[in-house]
Amino acid sequence: MDRRSQISILLEDPATSALITDIDGTLCRIVGRPERAKVPARARKSLEILGDRFGTVACVSGRPARVARSMVGVDSITYFGNHGLELIAPEGEKPTVQLDPDEVRRPADFVRQHDNPFWVAAGIRIEDKGPIQALHWRGADERTEAQVQEIATEAEQAGLAIHWGRKVLELRPRGMEGKAGAVEHLLEGTGVETVAFAGDDRTDLDAAIRLREMKDRGEISRLVLVAVASEEGPPELVEMADIVLDDPDEWLDLVEFLAVGESS
Repeated sequence: MDRRSQISILLEDPATSALITDIDGTLCRIVGRPERAKVPARARKSLEILGDRFGTVACVSGRPARVARSMVGVDSITYFGNHGLELIAPEGEKPTVQLDPDEVRRPADFVRQHDNPFWVAAGIRIEDKGPIQALHWRGADERTEAQVQEIATEAEQAGLAIHWGRKVLELRPRGMEGKAGAVEHLLEGTGVETVAFAGDDRTDLDAAIRLREMKDRGEISRLVLVAVASEEGPPELVEMADIVLDDPDEWLDLVEFLAVGESS
């Protein structure tokens, strides 16, 4: 079965279909500096069409929800930011955060207490995502990666949750379910029967596993898992995916195909 035939099951009953996608590495390419990543205009146009036609369309991103919405540029869809910690509903203004305020502040407090000139010298860049603090080291050497491992150990000892991505360590508040919790919350009570989910990273693997569990429990009827493969991504995601793609452009082709099919 070709890719279009697999993804086209969403078109059979659009009102009960959901399209959920990661952004970085999926809707757009990974770049050395996260702030320079750009979502192509054709993704914006297609998601805008699908947001009006499908029961649910959402972007689930590691970026803050407002940043994710600004990157994609479509107000009529849902954004889960900070790996599910923040939610902006369609046409919403402010993201909602559902965690204890003291826990939310702990990652930033840890960074303030531990950041030092050695982090900068090692090529560690800090991305302040509010409740989540991300340490990037793309372009740095193995010694920097070893130092990041030490930081992760200290963070765990301080009571933080840690999560590894593609050349990034995230320091998170305790109690986060990540993208797995985000996709379950997103679909709960919606009546959605058919779901397509696309991602490339370990956090997306968590969401894919949760969606597979939901299908096994009968909470959704049909599921299409899409993996954008990379050397840095988890092989488990590729192994469980129904559709494996080589780069984000191929995913955009499929999103565009859905939009054209819906408008024809």
